[in-house]
Formats: sequence, structure tokens, C-alpha cells
Amino acid sequence: MILEHEIPKGSKLHFGLSARLKRDVENLCASLFYESDFSEITTPIFVFQQHQKSFLNRDVISLSSENNYQVSMRNDSTIDVIRIITKRLGRSTNQKKWFYIQPVFSYPTFEYNQIGAECLDEKEMPKMIDLAIAIFEKLDIKPILQITNTKIAKKCALESGLDYEYFTRLNVEKLQSIDFIARLLLVNNLKDLESAKRTMPHFLKEDIESLIHFCACGYENTLCSPLLCAPVDYYDDLFFKMFLDNSTFLAGGKYCVDNTQSCGFGIYTDSVVYRLLKQNKLKG
Repeated sequence: MILEHEIPKGSKLHFGLSARLKRDVENLCASLFYESDFSEITTPIFVFQQHQKSFLNRDVISLSSENNYQVSMRNDSTIDVIRIITKRLGRSTNQKKWFYIQPVFSYPTFEYNQIGAECLDEKEMPKMIDLAIAIFEKLDIKPILQITNTKIAKKCALESGLDYEYFTRLNVEKLQSIDFIARLLLVNNLKDLESAKRTMPHFLKEDIESLIHFCACGYENTLCSPLLCAPVDYYDDLFFKMFLDNSTFLAGGKYCVDNTQSCGFGIYTDSVVYRLLKQNKLKG
């Protein structure tokens, strides 16, 4: 029996202070995006199945259209934004910086409120990191900023002959069996990374130098993690996330979708709101 007050597992409900905080977070982000010359976009909830490439470890919600085409509910905004800008809007706009405030969905009944920013120019990555930091400074949340270069783990796996799964699961016992990989496991900050670079094989030098550049962003709570793997396949270069305790607030980096080299990030709105609620209770 389903009681009248019940909602499906994974669905989101915000009310009262929670709803107000959610709106405040969205308004703050929108203001900062506009100040940085972003334009807003909202993409359709329903997407043709062949357009919704699933790079994620979550299942799409599929159904049929009136013409019996396979469609799904949007389960990744990044993919849709890039596809629509490059394929549908095409020559009608030269705008490269876009933001969205909308949920994504996964099977069976999960929804995730997100605030995202995408830039069709990967060279803007340092500015995207600065923007992410500025948002959380305005929110008075001080998360850890963890940065990696996903090429490092992939090249280590290829050169060492280790299964890449050992890196995705951070199998320390297996990874420590290779000397230079064991040294990378000990890296936690910029100083560690600069020191480790001097003893690394030549094939890693360029990617480590790139990681050093981004880790020198000046943010106090920066964690350098050269062997961290990205949770989605399209992040093929720099990847970063912001988290505190057991909550991830943001994830982003450089990526390639439909042969378009871009960069961006997504904010997990619900996690941010729950953190603000907790901080509000502590102040009270």
C-alpha cells in the first residue's frame, strides 16, 4: 500500500527554508554567471535515445514517443547543452559560454537538481575553476578542491601493464607494486607534486606539469590527486571536484563531446542546500 504522503524513492522535495535556500543558491549562481558573460539555456526533459549518449554509471529512463521513437528523460545536461549548441543552434549564435539550472533523471525514480556552466573553449579552464571557487566563497562554504589530470592514470596503466580498473578502484596494493606509481600515491599537495615530478618517467612530465599549473590556483584547501579517475568518461584531461565531509558539491573539468573540446562544471544543488541547512542549524 502506498500512503498519501509518500513520494518515490530518489525524488526530491524542498519546502520552507530548504526551498528558499535552493532559490537563493540558484539566483546567486545565475548572477555570477551573467557577470562572467554566460547566457542561460534550458534543454528538453525528453531526448531522443540516440542523442542521449550515456557516459554515466546510471541508467536512463526510457519510453516511446507518439511515433514510436525511443526517447529518454535527460540524464546528463552537459551532453545535451553541447549537442544543442553545436548541432541545432549552429550558426545562429556565436556564444560559447552557457549555464543551466535544471534537474537530470535516472532509472527508476532518481532526480538530481543541478546548476551547470559549460564553455566551448577549453582554454577558459582556469577561469572556470576561479568561478567555482567564487561561488562557494559567496555561499560561505569552504570545501576541499581536489584536482587531477585523468591522462596520468591512463598512461600509468598503459605503460605499467596494470589493469585500469586498479586505478578506478584505487587498489593501493596493486598500484604500490610499481615504483613511480607508488610515489604518485603519496602526493597530496602542490609541493608534493612538484617534488614527485623530478623522479617521474618522461612520458608523464607534460601531464604532471599541466596538473601543477592548475593546482597553483591559489585556493587554500587544494588537494592534488594525480591518480584520481573521473566518474564519467568524457572528462579526458583535467578533472576537479569540490567536497566536504561525505558530500560532493561540484564536479567539472575539460571534456570532449561530439568532437567539441570544452570545459565546465556542474553543481549538485541538493547537496549544497543540505549543507546550508546544516550550517543554519549550527548557527541557530
